[in-house]
Amino acid sequence: MGSPCKCIPVPCQIALLAGIITLLTFVSSTVGSNDSLWYQDLCSYKWEAIDEDNKVRYSLKLCDSSPETACGPKSAICAYNQTSKTPQSVGDLPQQTDSLSVLDFSSSETCPGGSSHVQSSISFQCGKTMGTPEFVTVSKCVHYFEWRTYVACKKNKFKPHKEVPCYAFDEDGKKHDLNPLIKLNDGYLVEDSDDEVELYINICRSISPSETKCPEGSAACLVTSKGVFNMGRPTKQLQPLSADRLSLTYDGVADNKPDFCGEHDPAVSITFICPSRRQQASSPRMTAKTGCRYEIEWVTEYACHRDYLESHSCTLTSEQHDIAIDLTHLTLGDSETPYYADAKSSDGKDNYVYYLNVCGVILAGGCSDLEGYASVCQTKVQGDVKKIAGRYKNQTLRYSDGDLTLIYPGGITCSSGFQRMTIINFECNKTAGNDGKGSPVFTGETDCTYYFDWQTAYACIKEKEDLLCRVKSDKKHYDLSPLTRYPGAETLQNWEAVDGSAADGKRFYINVCHKVLQQESTGSCPEEAAICAVGKDKAISLGKFLSPPRMDENNIRLTYTDGDVCRGENKIKTIITLVCKPGDLESAPLMKSVSSNGCVYEFEWYTAAACVLSKTEGNDCKVEDPLAEFSFDLSPLTRKDSLYNVSGGDYIYLLNVCADIVAATGHSWSLGEFSSKLSYYDGMIQLTYQNGSKYNNKEHTQRATLITFLCDREAGAGKPEYQVEDEYTYNFKWYTSYACPERPQECVVTDPNTLQQYDLSSLAKSERSGGKNWLAMDMGSQPNDLKKYYINVCRPINPVTGCDRLTSVCEMKYVPKEGGMSETVSISNMGVAKKGPTIVSEGRLLLEYTGGSGAVSGPRFIMIQNCTATFMWHTEAACAISSTEEKDMCTVKDPNTGFEFNLLPLKNEAGYTAEGNGKTFLVNICGP
Repeated sequence: MGSPCKCIPVPCQIALLAGIITLLTFVSSTVGSNDSLWYQDLCSYKWEAIDEDNKVRYSLKLCDSSPETACGPKSAICAYNQTSKTPQSVGDLPQQTDSLSVLDFSSSETCPGGSSHVQSSISFQCGKTMGTPEFVTVSKCVHYFEWRTYVACKKNKFKPHKEVPCYAFDEDGKKHDLNPLIKLNDGYLVEDSDDEVELYINICRSISPSETKCPEGSAACLVTSKGVFNMGRPTKQLQPLSADRLSLTYDGVADNKPDFCGEHDPAVSITFICPSRRQQASSPRMTAKTGCRYEIEWVTEYACHRDYLESHSCTLTSEQHDIAIDLTHLTLGDSETPYYADAKSSDGKDNYVYYLNVCGVILAGGCSDLEGYASVCQTKVQGDVKKIAGRYKNQTLRYSDGDLTLIYPGGITCSSGFQRMTIINFECNKTAGNDGKGSPVFTGETDCTYYFDWQTAYACIKEKEDLLCRVKSDKKHYDLSPLTRYPGAETLQNWEAVDGSAADGKRFYINVCHKVLQQESTGSCPEEAAICAVGKDKAISLGKFLSPPRMDENNIRLTYTDGDVCRGENKIKTIITLVCKPGDLESAPLMKSVSSNGCVYEFEWYTAAACVLSKTEGNDCKVEDPLAEFSFDLSPLTRKDSLYNVSGGDYIYLLNVCADIVAATGHSWSLGEFSSKLSYYDGMIQLTYQNGSKYNNKEHTQRATLITFLCDREAGAGKPEYQVEDEYTYNFKWYTSYACPERPQECVVTDPNTLQQYDLSSLAKSERSGGKNWLAMDMGSQPNDLKKYYINVCRPINPVTGCDRLTSVCEMKYVPKEGGMSETVSISNMGVAKKGPTIVSEGRLLLEYTGGSGAVSGPRFIMIQNCTATFMWHTEAACAISSTEEKDMCTVKDPNTGFEFNLLPLKNEAGYTAEGNGKTFLVNICGP
């Protein structure tokens, strides 16, 4: 039966005809130049997407002007099979049809087993950034993609002045996506030691000015007392440097650069680093700024590949994501009471109620959904308004930089064309109501995106204890991490608090921003406890590390919560107030009070780790933080017989640390004169070489070099990495353990039987006490066998020329010289303070330093018999080794045990002296 004919009223006919004409005009206009395309902002780039299941990597060319793919100039969609290493065009540019939301491309290749051609289809939806194409599926020889981007919006509300693609694939085909970092308004303030200026940046996008008042089009702007300046525009898309590093560069303001830049063109380079372990959010920080070129480093988990950060289910697994999260416990059934949150409109006139479910459908609120995936229902109290604000289909659960978020896209479309979206930020609360489930709280709405905070026990992540232990107040920075004890450090013990009363027979063990280590004294402590009270009968948790430290007036407050039950349903919590005490890294925390109900414990801790991180300079390749008294010595990186060889671009760079180099032959230039002056700020050490070879420019500017040293405790000495050259200054970055502050060692010990405590921290000598060390003399058995020892207690000695920077005992000997005796180092490191004192007996303590260097004090004369001189030499070189590379006169092998011995390290052309029998002997090993 045919459908009845319906007449259309004349006014409607006219309107419909006008609509058809408009559409035809639009479609015909898109066939012309790229400037007329509705998606023209996407034309300048080659886009990529990946089918991970089938190992196919797609590259997309949307316009004639776009970069070519591997399938040739006519291909719009090129599918590269990573297994067979073959490209195939699955859509050609000339065979393109488009509408306001879909681009279709057909190819000349026939579908196997059919008569149709291989095709590709890209479905566009309104998004707030440029976005990225996402592979969906292949069905009947059609390759489907989805793309959320601002070019598909009905209005220009989200259109920036300029944006570049903000994602990249690494060599393993893993996608790294920084789109979540893009700000629609204002920018990020870069951490810098210079308080006079502020540098703001956005990611991949120009800054939409609000509070910063940045110049239009700038992606980086400098705010000074003289004005606000554009320091770079987004011109190049995000680039991968390695599997865990990305790079983004802003430039292009040479035609309108600030006067203070002189001949330099402003530029900003940002390096994003995926951290080696889970961490809390950190800020971008300046690592170099010379000649109006700014080098920025940002350690953020958003730089990690997306599979590491995201899941499309309600769980994240330890195997794939390094954390274990399961939000399925929050999913409600149809008959259960729904979650809901009350809200008001921005003008306060309208009241709303949002009904939500987690990873499941919401039936409450009356939102009808033919798809059956609605998870958030927005209802208006006044009037019959019900709108779906997000669906769990295509949801994303993301954990990054300490934040756990659940994202529901695909809600009812707003007037801008953007589909409503809900973002829920989950926070850990072990004591949340509703049996630990908690409930959502509406926090705001921006551009049809609805935000909720949700405290729940099911968001508590075991690895949360690995959050950064830093505090920021105004522009001051504090770092408590040197106080943290980590598993695997056999010699580092938990901190033990000093308790003047000890009346109840308890001992208090504390770790900082971490759970208490399970050691002999704390073996009975609850596993998650960050502070533990150990009594004669049992051990109890006084709190867990669930929130970072915070500033409280002028001190730092670290609060541990969710301890054992104290009274009724209450849980014990502990408040530790850390007070800056310059130069003191050994003192223990002090037990101050316990509340009458036994639910609140308070401790006080005077420590240099609570002092503000300083800006300072030092000479002789050394620098120290004068308040915290963290000292750094980069002289071990100095090379005497060779140089560091670094490749960068078309050149090879030869450099040394705090030492000169011999000029190379051929085409070479000096990049700066020798200097040993270091600068330090917020864990970053910098070394600058200036007055190098002159450029062939009008001013004959001299070249310079800047090396930035950054802490990496696993790197050892590390090696330099070339960053960039800004016409005049060459920048290098260097990760090394020598840029890490030493771990302080507690100097308190408690008698386990009497609970009497001994505190030796007052014997520790700091440089603030005048730089003096304790001294001890050894007159020796021979008149000229005089030795002196520099000693410190529970910490390294204050600097002595020739002594190792980490040693707590250094041996000196005296050798004759004209007019007297000369003091020289004989053993540079006789042991390092790796653990605190131990009790020998009542009133007698033992402080043992281990891990010293091999003795180089030289041989000791024994006797002369039958014209043979006999010497004794105690040295690590005489210890057996499993194997050796040296096979010469200095190597010997025990035929019975197979042990090998190598004395080559003792070789010294200057010789060693030994006194005896009224004579002075000059001895060398393995050489004259």
